[in-house]
Amino acid sequence: MRTVNHGVAVGALAICLALSACSITPDERADASGTAAAPDAGGQSVDTDQTSTPTPTQRELPRGGKTLFPTYRLVGYSGIIGSGPGLGRAGVGNVDERMTELLERAKPYAADGRKIMPTLEYIATMVHPCNAAPKCRTRSTDERIQEHLDAVRKVNGILLLAIQPGRSDFPTEVKAYEKFLKEPDVGVALDPEWRMGPTQVPMKSFGSTSGKELNDTAKYLSGLVQANHLPDKVMLYHMIRINWVRQPQDLKPAPGVTQIVSVDGIGSKAMKTETWNAIMKVKPKHVHPGFKMFYSEDTVGAWKLMTPTEVMALKPTPEYVLYE
Repeated sequence: MRTVNHGVAVGALAICLALSACSITPDERADASGTAAAPDAGGQSVDTDQTSTPTPTQRELPRGGKTLFPTYRLVGYSGIIGSGPGLGRAGVGNVDERMTELLERAKPYAADGRKIMPTLEYIATMVHPCNAAPKCRTRSTDERIQEHLDAVRKVNGILLLAIQPGRSDFPTEVKAYEKFLKEPDVGVALDPEWRMGPTQVPMKSFGSTSGKELNDTAKYLSGLVQANHLPDKVMLYHMIRINWVRQPQDLKPAPGVTQIVSVDGIGSKAMKTETWNAIMKVKPKHVHPGFKMFYSEDTVGAWKLMTPTEVMALKPTPEYVLYE
């Protein structure tokens, strides 16, 4: 997610640590019996069993349908309600106003005929200095997640729970939010840069993950989708450097899981495009392209925020666009 320099990252973390709302919990079918068929008046058997289980109803996306692509393009804001701009646009002022603003911001991204799926990224598992939290990370409370889910539901969008696992791992942290992931409008956004090794220290080095670990996470989500008759569930992972996901070929398609890579390069249009091209070269074919922009870091000096037209001109065309 945010990876400018360590000073900025520490400042952003300090903002969130100051908010009690970012805190945090500690680590942590009967068969129906049938009845015998009875003969009808014509001597034919009639099934008198009235206890058979009805066929489960397929649940849909907030704006309809079971599959995201190619019907929709996701356009989102990141942030934590009440935290200010340090962690993303969604933290500025009234969140309902931000969600309405997002709908307007997203309109140009429907120019090619795709519908818009409003998206909100909320940091659920947050990395911290190792002397401040077990495994260098903390987890959000259910109440805080629900607050963000309620906000994005008002605009018929989806919530992505961002995971910064510290010295934990992605499957473990994702499973901690199963209650919410059984909902049809909740997915995950994984931050490999904050997936630290056993001796790595957050804010002093970059972490990484493997294609296998991402694959294990996708398999878990696929199981939830099938067991709960859910529509497509997003599993997104953020990247700036191509080595943040080792052996990306180990990441395979998973039924019901829409996999996206968000390219988070910071800087001028030329710099961001260079990062985009590099990551597209290592992106598995089944993974959809996403692109992230930063209101602050992308507008330093002469740099300007890329316009929707410029973003849509990238090849391949982004299917997910995030503003922080």
